Amino acid sequence: MNAASRVAGISAVIALVLTTVWLFWPAELGGGTTYVSTHGTSMEPEFTTGDLAVLSPAETYAVGDVVAYYSNDLETIVMHRIVSGDADGFVTQGDNNDWLDEERPTADEILGRLFLRIPQGGEVLDALRSPGLSLPMAGVVLALLGATARRPRARRHLRALRGRVSGLSLSDRVRSLPVAARASTPTRARARQVALGAGAVTILAAVGCGVLLALPPTQTDTRTLQVHQQGEFAYTGEAEPGTTYPDGTVATGETVWTSLVRNLTVSLTSTVTGPDLAGLGGGMRLDVVVTAADGWSAVLTSGGVAALQGGTATASVAVDTDEAEELLTRHYDEIGVTGGSATLTVTPVTDLTGTVEGIAFAADPLPGLVFALEDMSLRPAATEAAAFATTVRTEVQTDEVVPRSLTVLGVSVPIGAVRTAVGAALLAALVTLGAAAWVGRVGRGDVADSFLVRHADRILPVSSFSPGPTVIDVSDAESLHRVAERFDTVVLHHAGPDEDVFAVRDLDATYRFVVPGASDRRRGRPPVPPSVVPPDTTAPVGKAVMPDGALWGRVA
Repeated sequence: MNAASRVAGISAVIALVLTTVWLFWPAELGGGTTYVSTHGTSMEPEFTTGDLAVLSPAETYAVGDVVAYYSNDLETIVMHRIVSGDADGFVTQGDNNDWLDEERPTADEILGRLFLRIPQGGEVLDALRSPGLSLPMAGVVLALLGATARRPRARRHLRALRGRVSGLSLSDRVRSLPVAARASTPTRARARQVALGAGAVTILAAVGCGVLLALPPTQTDTRTLQVHQQGEFAYTGEAEPGTTYPDGTVATGETVWTSLVRNLTVSLTSTVTGPDLAGLGGGMRLDVVVTAADGWSAVLTSGGVAALQGGTATASVAVDTDEAEELLTRHYDEIGVTGGSATLTVTPVTDLTGTVEGIAFAADPLPGLVFALEDMSLRPAATEAAAFATTVRTEVQTDEVVPRSLTVLGVSVPIGAVRTAVGAALLAALVTLGAAAWVGRVGRGDVADSFLVRHADRILPVSSFSPGPTVIDVSDAESLHRVAERFDTVVLHHAGPDEDVFAVRDLDATYRFVVPGASDRRRGRPPVPPSVVPPDTTAPVGKAVMPDGALWGRVA
């Protein structure tokens, strides 16, 4: 890229940034753009709580525009739609309201007209302002600034440092370097690997933070409340004393022999219970229903209405079996049937209302008490005690706004705790990334240094070595590394005062790559061949002397 194209590109970026800043600079800082985080339901369904509205001033406003103005009555910014106008100003109304706003803002008092809606953007903006996220975001900005710093400047600094110590011995030069630069090559290589892992974690944590911030902090749950209505049936009547009814009365559960019993009465006591009941009212009555075998039914009689008092009501009804049989006979005569089985059911009819936890409900009716109506008797369909005790549950559903929670490993965790944990992970990853990147990058900054750090697991430092009969100079360090991989051997490294020599020994050849020193590169000198030890006829070819005097075995 030439200088002209570089200047043009930089100018275009600067123009784009300035235009964006001019368009979106907030009014609180002297700009013209107003940001409104919506609350309430007045602008539903277009806006919900937590959305972000972006408004900008306009020369004129018309009916249908969504505008914002400061309400002196409410002491807050109101965003509603213009529905009309008069001499006093504009008439505004919320889309979900059935009344007009009392205030009449003028064109000068309107802050702006809507031109952008960001769903849940207000929640994200509020989260960005919180200290729990502002610190990690500041860390992200610092990390980005550090990552985009110009590396050539650091290299020039390190080269200048090498130039200042070029006249020193190798040990003095190492001691003169900064602490991070004195870190061993394997340490710096591991630091770079740690930096890669921390970078991946940073990206994942940043994405996670973005997703968590986009989620609303609350959610609407549907909760089911239950109102219990318990009923207890009973019946009694006068009877002829004798073997069948020794005490002269018929009790609940006994068969009612119609020739012996009179004044039969069925009663039902109902009790309503539930959480936080209030405003209980209404009443209950009992209907006597006769049902023929062919499905025909009719209400024989109805009892009086019993009012609900203190959550309890007791209703009763008199049952005349002779009247029931007469009604059935008239029905059979009309249809030309001689008769058949029939049932008599005492059916509760309820009108019980109230509120449970502030939600209105109407109680469901209880099931009736069934008798088999025969020629000579009235027999309960079931004689066990449970048949006379009935319960009905009325379900009342309510929507409530609760703090949002996420399921993590089968455990429900509040979204605030998840945001804190992910933010802490992001901050820790950023710190680790910055520290590891600094340790991994600070060094001499030349080709030899990069090669040492990149392939530290295959580098073997030596103080001197004996080349083979044939020396082959390769074009670059990576080519030498590929040779070492081909032979499955190590790369010998000799760090001299004026150059770094990397070599791979084979039986018949030595593959070599020389990196000249900083002073040589500045003067444009050709690479200086490494200092080598003359071949030792008493030692086997292919051995290298280690810095500690040990011998390194045959390469190939």
